[in-house]
Amino acid sequence: MGRRTYTVRDRMGSVAALGMIILVVSGCIHVISRPTRQEALEGLTPQVILGGLDIYKGQLVLMGGQIIGTRNLATETLIEILHRPLNRHTGRPKSTQEYGGRFLVRYGTFKDPFVYSKGRALTVAGMVTGTEMSLIGEKAYTHVVLENSETYLWPEQEEYQGYPHDYPPWWYDPWWPYWYRRPYRY
Repeated sequence: MGRRTYTVRDRMGSVAALGMIILVVSGCIHVISRPTRQEALEGLTPQVILGGLDIYKGQLVLMGGQIIGTRNLATETLIEILHRPLNRHTGRPKSTQEYGGRFLVRYGTFKDPFVYSKGRALTVAGMVTGTEMSLIGEKAYTHVVLENSETYLWPEQEEYQGYPHDYPPWWYDPWWPYWYRRPYRY
């Protein structure tokens, strides 16, 4: 029985495979910790929770969406969120038109309204504590209230504007517009 020797080529293949595994796994890391996710109920909307408040009260839930507003009170901060479904791999709220209602997240500390500003994406794991009534315009609205357990405020994303003329700036077509530079007259 001979002893097998490994070549540099064999080791390079192993290093490349390990590198690919690390890249794939790191691109799919959820922002909420694993123990919290294992305990939390996922895929719920504020409307579903309102429909079964007796069942969900005291339960840890995982939700997210876009911040509508931030209110700092004397001893706490309330952040109003428009619910959006979460990406199951990363926990980022999806930019869809699905509407699941609004909910409030209660924090025991000060949260700066400039940082937690309107339109920012937020993922929250929190305990359902009850409901709170407020006005949206002149309409009374019942919000589900979560007591914060874990939060991730997503960095702002810049909107992709595209090219101003629907073609890349390095593109040049000498024949368009064809009437602009006619080499001869008819």
